[in-house]
Amino acid sequence: MSELKPSPVSELRADVESICLPHGRVVGSPGHLQTRRFLSQRLREIGCEPWRGGRFEMPYADDARSFCNLAGVVRARNAGLAPLLVGAHYDSAIDAPCADDNAAAVAIALAVAGQVAESRPLERDLVVALFDAEEPPYFCSPSMGSRRFWEDQRDDRPLHAAVIMDLVGHDVSIDGFGSEAPESLRAALAPLLFMTGTESHPALRSVFGRAETVDGLRLVPTLNRYVGDMSDHGVFRENGVPYLFLSCGRWEHYHQPTDTPDRLNYEKMARITRQVLAFAASLDRVELPQVGSEQFSETLDLEVSRLRLALGAWLEPLLKLCGLDAVTSRAEMDRLVLTLLALGL
Repeated sequence: MSELKPSPVSELRADVESICLPHGRVVGSPGHLQTRRFLSQRLREIGCEPWRGGRFEMPYADDARSFCNLAGVVRARNAGLAPLLVGAHYDSAIDAPCADDNAAAVAIALAVAGQVAESRPLERDLVVALFDAEEPPYFCSPSMGSRRFWEDQRDDRPLHAAVIMDLVGHDVSIDGFGSEAPESLRAALAPLLFMTGTESHPALRSVFGRAETVDGLRLVPTLNRYVGDMSDHGVFRENGVPYLFLSCGRWEHYHQPTDTPDRLNYEKMARITRQVLAFAASLDRVELPQVGSEQFSETLDLEVSRLRLALGAWLEPLLKLCGLDAVTSRAEMDRLVLTLLALGL
């Protein structure tokens, strides 16, 4: 009898629990080194080849401190095409498990690469990049892993597109309502997944339209400028690479010792895995001519339509809370988003 393959949920949980050491994985700590070794092993197990130099680990140094990105590639049918990249950072902010930040995204990136390696559905190579040094004090510094990947560790091909994830393991809520939030509102918000970057290339609207929307997941496209470059997608945006950044936003356990594996929603993570696979399949088939600098494509109608689908009957009371009857302009969308952010969404 053949060995049963683990379910997506159990595999995600197992990877998260292996990454989430009690003492964390802060750069330079023993847990950081242990996690590097585990991720290198997992990249090999799921069928990736080393991205460069025969090893998954790609060490670098800055200011006399040592760091290490990891990257594998699933080879596809046409090596001449620009590859897709799926990425997430693996370091932790504090000496604690840091499950949502960012073990959940790393586990999803591994699951995506593993499924692509198993079925080989893409024409383009798929790069899975696990970045170091995303957390303070390295964020947006020359030591930040995604920046060093861009500057020193790419191959000669341009990147076709990047899908970056951070904080993708939890249910969404609005802190401003606290425990008084009606159950129907909590149920509407929990499956939300926010996405920035659709505005980074005109063709990404068609990518979004062709990609399957996974049942049980409510995808909300919004502008990156509302939240800023809060993770590793920033370097790709700055350099004109079409990108999608996926996040459930910050929550009460952000950068706290309470960010533990038992608090994550693994069913939601499995849905996000399927969503990223759907985006990869859609991105694989579309041409994305790049100009080498940041682009902007207005997406207001897409944002409004998806917000209406995501929130359903709760959109109208939330609009009233913001003093709006509808959203028909970018200024009105600015007002809605900034009010919701102030409430803790």
